[in-house]
Amino acid sequence: MDDERRESLDRTIQLLLEALELSDNQTVKTVLRDTRVEDIAEIIESLNREEKSRIIPLVDQGILPDLFSRLDPDTINMAIEEFGQEFVATVLDKLPSEEAAEILTDMHERQGEEIIELMKQSGSAKVKKILEYPEDSAGRLMSTDLVALNENTSPEKAIEYIRLKRLEKPVYYIYVVDNDNKFIGIVPIPKILFAPPDCTIFDLIEKDFVTVSVNTDQEEVAKLVGKYDIPAMPVLDTEGHLVGRITVDDVLDVIEEEATEDIYRMAGTDYEELYSESPVAIARIRMPWLLTCIFGSILTGAVIHQFEITLAEQIALVAFIPVIMSTGGNTGLQSCTIMVRRMALGDISAYTILSDIWKEIRTAVVLGIACGLLLTVVAKLWRGNTYIAMILGVSMFFAVSVSSLVGMFVPLLFKKIKIDPAVASGPLITTLNDMVGLSIYLCLSTLFLSRIPPQ
Repeated sequence: MDDERRESLDRTIQLLLEALELSDNQTVKTVLRDTRVEDIAEIIESLNREEKSRIIPLVDQGILPDLFSRLDPDTINMAIEEFGQEFVATVLDKLPSEEAAEILTDMHERQGEEIIELMKQSGSAKVKKILEYPEDSAGRLMSTDLVALNENTSPEKAIEYIRLKRLEKPVYYIYVVDNDNKFIGIVPIPKILFAPPDCTIFDLIEKDFVTVSVNTDQEEVAKLVGKYDIPAMPVLDTEGHLVGRITVDDVLDVIEEEATEDIYRMAGTDYEELYSESPVAIARIRMPWLLTCIFGSILTGAVIHQFEITLAEQIALVAFIPVIMSTGGNTGLQSCTIMVRRMALGDISAYTILSDIWKEIRTAVVLGIACGLLLTVVAKLWRGNTYIAMILGVSMFFAVSVSSLVGMFVPLLFKKIKIDPAVASGPLITTLNDMVGLSIYLCLSTLFLSRIPPQ
């Protein structure tokens, strides 16, 4: 089905490009009118700047706000340059305030402030309020589009209010507040529908409900929604007032964003690269970690330099340097990747950390023994020297064991000092474990060199 959809999109793109080449705007409008807004966004992202600037004005004005909420920051910036700030401000006015705030967050600070000033006063006030909350927090993610009623409201009036409210997002609960707008609890919609007429929604309230603060990190929100299977979670300010709600579709976006961000950081780059078309900008994002690798490799070279005598006396040891380094590096990367992912899923806690460490230590020892024995046999068959084979086996055991533990402890350390554990993966762990494995190998070789018969 996915292949069919891809083929359909490709045909649509081809049809649009042919119409643009002929300056047939009517055909472009017709094709866009028959295409879902999600697909229009994907199509626009696949076009070059000139094609985008010609397509966007032909999109039906009614879906333009929804389209903008799905475009990447580079395309939004292109729209500002091509059509002006006032055009973009008009579109953002028609978006929910949290979606408008998300788009503005990705802009240059000064440019975002100028567009806010061009928006209608009611819309700009809500957007400014949302932007006051920390980035990647529940306050930035929440929607103010909800049903909140006083505890003394009757079920009939509650149902009538929902009809008049006409919310765009599904209504799962009525949020109950007191006279000071402080959150009391929730009432599921089915309870309202079947409630006796002589009661109030306070009588139907469910007080045992999970809430989050406006300052809660969005990743933590996603974990809570998954853990408690909540379709919509109320968001409270620091004084307990109800200020918004986060629905499950908002959380799906967070999960995708956080997973993508972790993958990019584990590769030694950044999530911003996803939206950048500038090779220079992408190179600037990647360069710091490449420089880290270069610096680490220079240090590795320095380690080899310190053991030149050892390597000169027993040249056979040189042939096994890549084996020790790559196996140790890959083992550490495996351990680190698993640890980072478990942290992201919330599987690591203060109560399980000791058992997790003990399990990783045992795993590291098993891997070390297996790889060490394998290399011992290979070295013996290849070089025919028992001493070299033993040194290689012992070195591989320690290199794999230590690298595996380094791969586990570095993410834990990063989390402790408030650095994203994903940063520990990829280039950093690989470079670090290359040095660790090589140092162990050459130190053991030097230690036992006197026992190695000359070749």
